[in-house]
Amino acid sequence: MNFKAVPALCPKCITFLQLRSLLLTLLALLSASTSPLGKAIKPGLKPESLSKQAYPECPTQKDSKFPQTMRVDISISNTNQDTKTSLNVSSRSLSPWDYRIDEDHNRFPRAIADADCRYLRCLNSDGELDHGLNSVPIKQEILVLRREQKGCQQSFRLEKKLITVGCTCVTPLMKHQA
Repeated sequence: MNFKAVPALCPKCITFLQLRSLLLTLLALLSASTSPLGKAIKPGLKPESLSKQAYPECPTQKDSKFPQTMRVDISISNTNQDTKTSLNVSSRSLSPWDYRIDEDHNRFPRAIADADCRYLRCLNSDGELDHGLNSVPIKQEILVLRREQKGCQQSFRLEKKLITVGCTCVTPLMKHQA
């Protein structure tokens, strides 16, 4: 399923898929810098010499030339995704929801759309509350970048965040009394 922040409500919000692609790219870049490209590790070989074998011209973590930081461009390149199919889904659902924007200036993305279920119950086809069904949030864990200030230098670390992407109808849990 593709869950997106609603661009009409938050044109500068990043979608989950865009954030996921960015973070996967970052992780691939970081792991590629130390990857031995599938070479077998010989017995008695020290792990720090693996990158010397795969890339003899590249500095290792023990070399003074090894970069301690990395520049990353976090601008989003493909922001013109087709959103016509998802318009008004939150209002047309039998378990409607509204979005609120969660803003945090020390996080990337700074603004994340988070869904709030409108009702505790679902709606029937006539738009009336159906007391036989409960409206529950659909949760998704995403990765965000958290800004940290260390002295005069800023850095980012990956952090998990649980967000609500929509709501759905479920049958109520029945507790049987003994």
